[in-house]
Amino acid sequence: MITLLKIKKIFKKCWLFLKHNWYVPVVLIYTLVLWLLFRKKDEAHEILKVRSDSYEAQIEAINKSHKEEIEKRDKILEKYDKIIKEIEKEYETSSNELDRKKKKEIKTIVKEYHDKPGELARLLAEKYGFEYTE
Repeated sequence: MITLLKIKKIFKKCWLFLKHNWYVPVVLIYTLVLWLLFRKKDEAHEILKVRSDSYEAQIEAINKSHKEEIEKRDKILEKYDKIIKEIEKEYETSSNELDRKKKKEIKTIVKEYHDKPGELARLLAEKYGFEYTE
């Protein structure tokens, strides 16, 4: 049987071995810890793959929504340009009509008052906002 003295002797030998070769147990413990941490390498790899796929899906969704916004903006700008052109065309047409009406009115006024230039000038100044000076 192993006595207390034999156990004490074994511990002293172990202690002496550890004092001189301390790096051996440290390397063994380090290797064991690394093995425990990375033995589920496949699971960690799967988690990283899922995160990467999720990131790619989010980027794709952002790019898609950006593209849709750009298309909507372009459609709105096209409608805006079309409406502006129509308004300008209408303004030009109505402006030409007003110019024609004004010319006809001035022509009739000039025919009526061609022999009275002072009264003609006063009447045109009142009607069209000109300044009449004698």
